[in-house]
Amino acid sequence: MRLIKLSANQESFRTIEFNATGLSLILASKKVEDKLKTYNSTGKSLSIALTHFCLGSSNNKAFGENLPDWEFQLQFEINGKEYESLRSTKKQGDIFLNNKKYSLDKFRGFMFDLLFEAPEQDGHISFRSLISRFIRPGKFAYNDATIYIRKEQDPVRQLNNAYLLGLDTKLISDKLRFRKELKEAKDFKKQLEGNPDFKAFLEKQPVRLNPDIKIKSLKDEIERLQKSLQSFVIAEDYNSLKLEADKKTREIAERINEVVRFKNVIANIENTLLLKKDIPVEKVLKMYDEAQIEIPDLIKRTAQEAEQFHLKILSDRTSRLIKEKHKFEGLVAAENEKIDLLDRERSELLQFLKGRGALEEYLDLTRRLTDATQQLEKFEFFKEFTTKQKNRINEIEIALKDGNIQANNYLTEKEALLEDNIALFQSIVRDCYDDKTAGINVTNNEGDNQIRFNIDPYIDTGGSGGGVDKVEIFCYDWMILLAQHHHQVKAIWHDSLIFEGVDTRQKSTLLKFALEQSEQKGLQYIIALNQNEFEDIQNQFPEIAERLHQKCVLELTDESDEMKLLGQQVLMEYDKG
Repeated sequence: MRLIKLSANQESFRTIEFNATGLSLILASKKVEDKLKTYNSTGKSLSIALTHFCLGSSNNKAFGENLPDWEFQLQFEINGKEYESLRSTKKQGDIFLNNKKYSLDKFRGFMFDLLFEAPEQDGHISFRSLISRFIRPGKFAYNDATIYIRKEQDPVRQLNNAYLLGLDTKLISDKLRFRKELKEAKDFKKQLEGNPDFKAFLEKQPVRLNPDIKIKSLKDEIERLQKSLQSFVIAEDYNSLKLEADKKTREIAERINEVVRFKNVIANIENTLLLKKDIPVEKVLKMYDEAQIEIPDLIKRTAQEAEQFHLKILSDRTSRLIKEKHKFEGLVAAENEKIDLLDRERSELLQFLKGRGALEEYLDLTRRLTDATQQLEKFEFFKEFTTKQKNRINEIEIALKDGNIQANNYLTEKEALLEDNIALFQSIVRDCYDDKTAGINVTNNEGDNQIRFNIDPYIDTGGSGGGVDKVEIFCYDWMILLAQHHHQVKAIWHDSLIFEGVDTRQKSTLLKFALEQSEQKGLQYIIALNQNEFEDIQNQFPEIAERLHQKCVLELTDESDEMKLLGQQVLMEYDKG
């Protein structure tokens, strides 16, 4: 893929026509002496954002709000065939490729197939993730050689980088997948164990309830309830019969109380009948006679009459008490007969109700059976899935250990590939640092994480700094371009940020390398430079500056709005990275 031209539907736009091969310079010049103004307002960085916009980047709210009627076109060539992508700021969800409308997803898929080899298995490698490694999309992309995209997760980042280094992405995807599955398995097991139904036997207690014991208990309860329901007969008049039996029970109790009362009366009568009679008058008179005390005849006669009266009264009283006793004995007998009758009637009712019940009772048994069955299902589910999850966790952990062994063996087998990448990186570094150790360290990450390979390009400057991180970025990007692992991209585009903190000699050396390599290999190197950077090179290395100036495809200045990329003054925050 080579870029041909970036244009717009507005006449004010400063169209950029890139050199077919070699270096293309976009120069940002500062014509107005104002310390508050910077080179950023001319649009050199905006040109990168607009190129990505035409290559299917996410919707840009700032473009829609500040450039509502604009359409941007990017012409590019892949394998000798020219393409033109057109995208409107108003309808950003669609993009036209050679006049054919695509959704963003379809466009990205089509572009991936044109430019990149499909990895064996992975959904994290995409056109957007890869193209951003040749056209770094924003200032956040100039902090680290292997970091290109804002908020790109570490596993995805190392996966895309490994892909462009020619490494096997399956090993990376496997670890990423297994780590994800392991987390999901552990989370699921934790959620399952946190279920209120199972906390009782999962919590540490003096006696922990084993699931098997609970399952056996529930099965026994279900069996009992099922038998009860099978033998259960619903009596339609169960409640009224039960009430009648209860009524007879109460009546029996009342009559028993009456019998007790009657018997108490009989006992009192019998006690009264046992009382002794008074001393006879004759015996009293004899006692007086023996004492030689004379009692008048009148008194004797009166005492004898009184005795006869008293005896008559006693006889009548005894007769009456006996009659009363017989009366109450008859009442007791009558009550006992009624009690026997009531007891027989009650027994018949209870015998009828035995094995029968009310509908409410039947429904209660059914509810209890349903509850027990549901609990059994939950406990059996818990037992089954906790066992499965434990086995799954062990299987994944074994697979991860096997993956570590495979990765170690793989790096040994691919030693030649790794050495080729290192040699290519070193050759680029040596054009800038003749005596510095450099390389790309690729190691197997066996840690408890989602990273399979640690990828670390480095230049050992002995701690001298001097913009070495930016030189690492430059050399790493060129190594990716020259190695041509899995891709057909023939261009790199760097913003002026690539030379931030780099001294003039190193800038000149790197640009000389880019000039020569891009021409020799038929590649494109697009670079945005600020005027002061160009002038520094011009002062120290005029030959290189002259060659650069010959490759200038657009000069943007701050002397007027017309000389800026959009040809007008538009203030917008299109890149918040």
